[in-house]
Amino acid sequence: MPSINTAAGPVEYRETGNGMPLLVLHGTPGGSDQGIAAARVLGVDAHVIAPSRPGYLGTPLSTGRTPGEQADAMVELLDALGLDAAVVLGVSGGGMTAVAVAARHPDRVSGLVLWSAVTAPMRIPAWPLLHGPLARRSTGDALLRRLRRSPRLLIGRAAADEATAEAALAIAETVFPVTDRRDGLANDARQARRLDADALSDVSAPVLIVHGTKDRNVPYRHALHAMRSLPSAQLVTVPGADHWTTPADASARAALGVFLREIAAGSPQDR
Repeated sequence: MPSINTAAGPVEYRETGNGMPLLVLHGTPGGSDQGIAAARVLGVDAHVIAPSRPGYLGTPLSTGRTPGEQADAMVELLDALGLDAAVVLGVSGGGMTAVAVAARHPDRVSGLVLWSAVTAPMRIPAWPLLHGPLARRSTGDALLRRLRRSPRLLIGRAAADEATAEAALAIAETVFPVTDRRDGLANDARQARRLDADALSDVSAPVLIVHGTKDRNVPYRHALHAMRSLPSAQLVTVPGADHWTTPADASARAALGVFLREIAAGSPQDR
């Protein structure tokens, strides 16, 4: 994958599509592959820039440990690509960095999307992936083979449809192998415990928040916290959806499409 040497350090990234720049910050664990997969699942029509956050795949952790340091590195990536501004979409653990980009560099962020995003201190249960059986490449590969045969295992046999299962599988494919994502996972767990819950108050860009009410990975209270901090934001609640089923929700994807089109038109509605 291409990598750019910024003042903060190397940043691996992938690009796809054309149009309005959309910086997609992947979850925990993930990588540039997950950013591209998330953009595809969400059906976005944009110039997607999907970096591997520090500690994931080809971006070393030394490029930035804290959300603020990672935010500065992401802006340097935009500089290197000749982009003045972008919509920033933070997924799950990537929400920590996404908020920091918008708070620290308001002139570079035309809009902020927080999708099932971490916005307040929490404990990320990283131990099973760092030290349990899934930490082994062979076990992760075996799990993926099983999920490819039966993707509905990710969402529950009675939940949603095959399209939702396939969308969840597309994201799950980019969690493994964990061996290439260990440093980032361990660091995200540390940063989430000490996250500054007040950082959202410094965000001035238009904001869209999407969250499922049954999310067990990042509880729905994170969306409610974000709304308390950003009362003018738009909140799309997906009743009954969890971390895996929210990305395929038609109403949430439609709201994201409208939000991005408004930003591209330069006239986002007041929320």
